[in-house]
Parts: sequence; structure tokens; C-alpha cells
Amino acid sequence: MGRIVINLFLLVAVVCIFAWQGRSTIATPNAETYKKNEQGLEKQFEPFLKAYQKGDDRGMDESFAAFQIPKAKEWFGNYFSAEDAAKLVSAYDREISEAESSLIEDMNRADPGSRFRARCEPRGESSAGETGGYGFRPLKPITVEQFQLEFRSSSHDQKFRFIADFVYVDGAYRFVGGGGAAFWAKPGATR
Repeated sequence: MGRIVINLFLLVAVVCIFAWQGRSTIATPNAETYKKNEQGLEKQFEPFLKAYQKGDDRGMDESFAAFQIPKAKEWFGNYFSAEDAAKLVSAYDREISEAESSLIEDMNRADPGSRFRARCEPRGESSAGETGGYGFRPLKPITVEQFQLEFRSSSHDQKFRFIADFVYVDGAYRFVGGGGAAFWAKPGATR
């Protein structure tokens, strides 16, 4: 009887340990944190740029995911009305996909398959709440940081640059728009 109780106790302990280990690895998959400055943003681009150089499509997709707002539905729900948040979540999925595709196209035009380096220059905060009558108006202030991004190839010194907007969420910069405004504040963003 005593041996059965000990074996049962050991079995339960082993199951609990495996369950705990499984949860801890699922909770933070590849959750790297980056400094909240231009060097942090440059470092955040490195895995994507390395995957591009290797021609690793899956690696590019996985590393670009670091620029996507985690739990986007919850995040937008914290800043916008429920109706607007629902619309913004689906629009955001398109926005982030188009941003990755656009960056790859720009690198292909500049110097296909080369190693690129990102240089990020802060331009201050953009006016995410000032929609100028366009788009969606947040219910509370959102700090959106604007950067001029320059991508330079190492092999032929080709470069291109553009302006992009980010929010800093959970230790990383998350893309929210290009061209000087968050996507929800641009002309054409319809309610």
C-alpha cells in the first residue's frame, strides 16, 4: 500500500513538472526584448535581414512577426471603441503583411539577396490621436514613435529609406504605419 502511494505521488509530480515546463515555454516563445531607442530598433531588424540574405522565406515571416502587436485584438480594444477595434484588427493584419512585402520588394530592387544593415533615426512622436478628420480616433492617447529607416546593402552600397511609425509594446517596437502616420489616422482609413 505504501509503495503504491509513493509511486502515485511520483507520477503526479512528474506530470506536474512536464505540464509546468510546457506552459513556461509556450508563454514566451522567442520573446526577445529590445531597448526602447534607435539601437534597439536596429537590433530588432537584424534577424529579418539575416533571413532575407539567406533567402529564407519562413525565417523572414517569423522574424518580421516581432514587429506585429501581440494580442492585437486586446491592444486595439484598450485604445478604441469595440466597433472600431474590430475593424482595426483586420485592417492591421493587412497592414503588417503589406509592410513586410514592401520591405522585401524594396530590398530586391536595391540589391537582391544582399546583406542589408538598418539604420534608424528617431523623428519624435507622431500625432496618432490627431486624425485631421480622417480615420479612427483613439479613446485615450497612444504614444507612436516615428523613425526614418535607412537600409543599406553591404555589397554594393545601395540604400533606400522611408518613414515608419511604431508603438513600443512588450519590449519591442511594433509597426503601425508608414509614411508619417499610424494607419488608423491616415486618409482612406474608413470607419
